Amino acid sequence: MVQGTLGYLDPEYYTTGLLNEKSDVYSFGVVLMELLSGQKALCFERPENSKHLVSYFVFATKENRLHEIIDDQVLNENNQREIHEAARVAIECTRLKGEERPRMKEVVVELETLSVKITKHKWSDQYPEENEHLLGSNIVSAQGDTISRGYDNIKNVALLDIEAGR
Repeated sequence: MVQGTLGYLDPEYYTTGLLNEKSDVYSFGVVLMELLSGQKALCFERPENSKHLVSYFVFATKENRLHEIIDDQVLNENNQREIHEAARVAIECTRLKGEERPRMKEVVVELETLSVKITKHKWSDQYPEENEHLLGSNIVSAQGDTISRGYDNIKNVALLDIEAGR
C-alpha cells in the first residue's frame, strides 16, 4: 500500500508502489517550490488545473509568469537570476519520470553554487573595504604615498604595508 503525504508523493511511486532513488528528489522539488512561492503543495482554492503546486509552478514558468507566484519576501531585484535558477532546479526535480530527474547530489551542487554566488555578492557589497584588503590593492595614504597590501601567491607570503618611495 502506498503511503506518504499527498502533494509530495513521487507520481511513479504513487502509480507503481515502488520507491526508487529519485523518489525523494521529487519530494524535495516540491518543498523547494513551497519555499520559493510561500504556498502549500496542495491548495484547493487555486483553479482546477493548478491545485497541485507542481503543475501551478510549471504552468506559470512556461507562461513566463514565475514572478507572479514567487513570494515577495523571497524575490528582489538583487536575486532574480538565482531565484530563476532555483525554480529551474525545482522543476527538474519534479519531472514525472524519475529517470529524467537529477540525482540529489547534482541538486545539492547546483544549489550550493547559487548559495556561494549570493553570499559572495552580498558580502562584497556590504564590506567593500575588507574586500579590497583581502583581494590586495594599492591604497593611497593620506600623505599621497602608495601602500601595497595583499598576498603574493607566487612567494606564498603575506605582503605587509610598504610605503612607496623610501
